[in-house]
Amino acid sequence: MNKLLFFALFIFLTSCTTNVFEEDVSGMVNVDQNHIEKGFLDIEALKGSDKMPEGYIVSFLKPNSKGSLDTFTVATSPTDKLFMKEESFYYIGYSSCEGCISNSDMLLLGEYDSASVYRVDISTNPDTIFINYGKSKLMDYIPYQEIPLINKSLLKKIFSVIDREKNHLSSDTIISSYTFDAKNFLDGIKFEEYYFFVEYTVDYYCAEGKFIMYPEPSKKQKMYYLKNTGEISLPKDTTINWTLVYTDQYGRSDSLEMKTFFE
Repeated sequence: MNKLLFFALFIFLTSCTTNVFEEDVSGMVNVDQNHIEKGFLDIEALKGSDKMPEGYIVSFLKPNSKGSLDTFTVATSPTDKLFMKEESFYYIGYSSCEGCISNSDMLLLGEYDSASVYRVDISTNPDTIFINYGKSKLMDYIPYQEIPLINKSLLKKIFSVIDREKNHLSSDTIISSYTFDAKNFLDGIKFEEYYFFVEYTVDYYCAEGKFIMYPEPSKKQKMYYLKNTGEISLPKDTTINWTLVYTDQYGRSDSLEMKTFFE
């Protein structure tokens, strides 16, 4: 009974979000292709996996937000769990913090916590199991979250014509998991995040900052608009070529050449 209770609590915690009041969302365009909103815990990554036994030191490369890789080393335990597949893995860890209630039972994952035990060949991995690097690595997989492609044609259409008289230049607010930067544009014109009134119901047990997962959860989509921050006088009936740079949660950037007409 206690296990079921803690599992239900965990599911509640992993869905800890903010509540937003209803508002008119007309003029908002999602530019992420085939975007699927995933929960905090990736159940699909757990299905069909075997669990690494407790007490093993494992080490793997994982991506950071600067476009490079870091080494992550941990001993498997009730609060640090590694689920293995033939060509991928999924790590879930719980990090306690000062002033927070630490309870390893919060990492009970129902049927997935009773997965088959992953068989470790200790003859080739006597001290540390190197998952995805080194001479004795088990696989080449790097735990990147799947990032949706961006809709380039839609972005070009959105910014093809803008009203020079408006401070909020684009007629549509774009929704994306990427961040945006306007390069070689007029001074003072930049992308800004669109904020609106939010009612926060953050619980004392909110999972953010306590649970560590690799691949990391997908970055939440945000809303952006193009703004004349310098309130400069914009040219009339003029076409300007500029570069839109978009960056994902791992710091990987690409660019799109844009052509905008000021009407």
